[in-house]
Amino acid sequence: MGTIEVTGDTYDDGVEMLRSTPAFAGMETDALQALMAAGLPRNLAESESLFSAGEAFHRAVYVLVEGQVEVRRESGRTESPPPGYFLGLSSYLADSPYASTAVALTDAAVLEVPATELQRLERAHPALFDALNRLIANGLRQRRASHRGVSSALARPVGEIMLAPLVTCPPDLTLTEALRTMLERKIGSLVIVEDGEKLTGVVTFRTVAARLVKAGAAAADTLTVRQASREPVTVPPTIPIWQAESIQEQAAVKYLIVAEGDQPVGMVSQSDIVRALASHHDTLAATIAHTDNLDELAAIVADMAAVASEALEYNRHAHNAVRGLSEGHLAVQRRCLELTLDELEAEGLGGPPAPYAFIIMGSGGRKEMLLNPDQDNGLILADGPGADAETTQAWFQAFAERSNQNLDRVGYILCPGEIMARNPMFHKTLAQWKHQISHIAKRPNEKAARWSNIVFDFRTLHGDDGLTQDLRHHINDTLAEHPRLLQLMVEDDAEGRPPIGLFNRLLTSSEPGEKGKVDVKRNGMRIIADAARIFALRAGIFSCNTNDRLKALVRGEVLGADFVATVSAAYDELLDIVLTHQINQLRAGVPLDKQVAPDDLDTHAREALRVAMRAVKRFQDHLQDELGELQV
Repeated sequence: MGTIEVTGDTYDDGVEMLRSTPAFAGMETDALQALMAAGLPRNLAESESLFSAGEAFHRAVYVLVEGQVEVRRESGRTESPPPGYFLGLSSYLADSPYASTAVALTDAAVLEVPATELQRLERAHPALFDALNRLIANGLRQRRASHRGVSSALARPVGEIMLAPLVTCPPDLTLTEALRTMLERKIGSLVIVEDGEKLTGVVTFRTVAARLVKAGAAAADTLTVRQASREPVTVPPTIPIWQAESIQEQAAVKYLIVAEGDQPVGMVSQSDIVRALASHHDTLAATIAHTDNLDELAAIVADMAAVASEALEYNRHAHNAVRGLSEGHLAVQRRCLELTLDELEAEGLGGPPAPYAFIIMGSGGRKEMLLNPDQDNGLILADGPGADAETTQAWFQAFAERSNQNLDRVGYILCPGEIMARNPMFHKTLAQWKHQISHIAKRPNEKAARWSNIVFDFRTLHGDDGLTQDLRHHINDTLAEHPRLLQLMVEDDAEGRPPIGLFNRLLTSSEPGEKGKVDVKRNGMRIIADAARIFALRAGIFSCNTNDRLKALVRGEVLGADFVATVSAAYDELLDIVLTHQINQLRAGVPLDKQVAPDDLDTHAREALRVAMRAVKRFQDHLQDELGELQV
C-alpha cells in the first residue's frame, strides 16, 4: 500500500472522501484542505490496533483514507466505516479514554490529526466548528435515545397511536385537488401511491406551498402532487414511540408513514406523538384546579417526585419533562393565588381595586423549575388615577404579603434574596417598572446586571398578561438603545465557568461538603440559560424558555442550527442528570441540591456530563467572542 500524500495539489481525493460523510457534506474546500494539511500519514498493517477501549486518548483523531477498519463497541456492536470517517472523534470531543476498539481488517491508511491542530482549525474555520458540533449533538442524542428508550410509556409501539386508514392519492392528482382534499378532510398530508398500493411519496401543505412559491399560484391546476412530494420516511408499527420521535427529529420531518413491509398502514405526525406523551398532564391539572385549600396543594407539592418521574418517563427529551413539571408547579401556584384572593374576599377586603399582573421570574419564568424552587415573583400594577391611592396600595400590599406566605405554606420557600411581590423593589406600577429598567440600562453596573439576569425571565402567573407584555416590549426597546447592560450581563455570566480543565477534563470541587462534586446548575445549566437570554434580548426575542430561545435564535439566523443543536442536546443532558439526582434525593429523604458526584453516575450519565460540559464551554466561549459587538 502506498503512502498518503498531503502536499501540493494532491488534496482532492481526501477532500472528496471527507465531503462524502454526513458530517462534512457541503463543507467549503478550503476548510477540508486545511484539515488534510494538518494531518500526518500513517499506515496500518492487517490486524493492527489503532486504539483500544479503556486506553488513554492519544491526543489525535484519525481519518480513514483507504482499507478496512473495524470499530468494536463495548456493547458488542461492530461496524466497518467507509473512507472519510473520523476514528476516535468521541474521545477528542470529551477528552476521555477510548470507549471502543479500532482494528485494521486489511492493510489500511489513515491521516492522523493532532488534537491541538484540530482545535486550532475549529477556531479558524466556522464550518468545521459547526460540523464537530453536529457530531457532538448526534452523540448526545444517540446516548439519550438508548438511555430513555426503556421506559414503559415511551416503549409503547407506534402502531397504538398511528392514524389509520391513510388518505391516499394518485401521483397525477393536481395541487389544487390535493389542497381541496386536505381542507375537506381536515388533514395536513396525503400519501401518494401508485397501482393502488405502492408507496411513492408524501405531499403536505408545506411541500405544496414551497412548490407554488417557485412556480406561481396559477400553476396549481397543472402541477401534480408528484412534483410537490418528498421521499416518505417509513417505520414499522412495532417501533417504540421514543424511536419514532427520534427518527422524526433526525430526518427533520413532521410525518412518518407506518408500513408493514411495502404496504403503508397508517401515519404518525409530530402532533400525534405530542398528544400521546402529554395526555397524562390533564389529570394533574384537573386535580389542582379542584383543590379547595392550601393543605391539598401542599400534598401535591410534596408528591412532586412522582410528577417528575412520570414526566421523565413520558418524554424522551428532559427539557419537555422539565417543562411539564414546571406546568405542574405553575398550576399549583396559580391555584394558591386564587385561594388567596378567596381568603381576602371572605375577610371583607374585597377584590383587586385595579388591574394587575402577578409575575413569576427566574426558573419559573423560563418554565424550567426542578423539584425545590423558591419564590421569585413580583407585581405589576396598572397605571391610572387611583394606582397611587392609599387604599389601593394597602390592598395590594396585603395581597402580596398573604400570597408569599401562602406559597411558602404550600411548599415554595420564601426567597432568601427577598425577590418577592411583598418587597417594594418588585412591587410597582407599570410606569415605575419601566422607569427602573430605563435607569439601569442607561447607567448599568454589576449589581444591575445580576438583577437583570434574574428578573428579565418573567411571565404572568395571574392577572392581566397585557401588563406583562407591555413591560417586555419596554425591556427589548430599551436594550436596543442601551446595549451596555447586555455586556455587563455577559461579564456576570463569565463569573461561572464550566468544570472543564486542561485537555477538557471534567473538574470536581475541592470545597468542604462539595468535594468530588459538580454544581451542574451553577457551572452548566445557568451558563447556557444566561447566554441564551443575552442573545435573545439582543435580538429582541420575547421567548423566555431556554430551548424556545435557542430555536428562535436559529430562525433569526443569530446562531447556526448545528451549534444550537449541540447546546440544546447538552442542556437536555444536564437537566436530565439534575432532575434524576433530585428525584433520588427526595426519595431518600435528604436535602435537595444540584451538586452531582460524577463517580456516583453510571457510565452513560458520566460520559454525557463530560461531553455536555464541553458543549457548555463552547457556548460560553462563543458568547465571549461576541463581546465586541455589544460595546458602545
